[in-house]
Amino acid sequence: MASLTKVLMALAGALQVTIYTDKLPPAAGGAANAFVVRIRPKYRGDAGIHAHETVHVSQFWGVSVLSCVALYAVCYLAHWSAVYVVLGLAVHSLLYAVVPAYRLRSEVQAYAEQLRHYPDDRTDLFAEYIAQGYRLDISPAQAAAMLRRRAS
Repeated sequence: MASLTKVLMALAGALQVTIYTDKLPPAAGGAANAFVVRIRPKYRGDAGIHAHETVHVSQFWGVSVLSCVALYAVCYLAHWSAVYVVLGLAVHSLLYAVVPAYRLRSEVQAYAEQLRHYPDDRTDLFAEYIAQGYRLDISPAQAAAMLRRRAS
């Protein structure tokens, strides 16, 4: 599984567009929408935030590929136009927006990767971000436990 994650991260890094801009929500250092990553210019050299957003891009591409393949099979079997396959590109964003458990899993995965890029332990800081910034019903202690499990 670890090697698959590395492959997805490498592909996501190659299949993403990064823009440095301050046009982000006030508390955000970066954001990924599909394969477009926006990062504040002051974090240009922050490998952790770059890795965090690349995880989100790999999530987008992984879910999109699987969704498109599944939709292609459905279209083929139902004799529908394959044009519906493009709907697979919206599945990750839709799941992230409306399914709190999916959003939580996505953020824990991204912050766990981000943690690997700093010499100090920022688990409690990132757990606070997860608990307070993503419309999740989770405590910082629960988020920290999830991050520690993911990192081990």
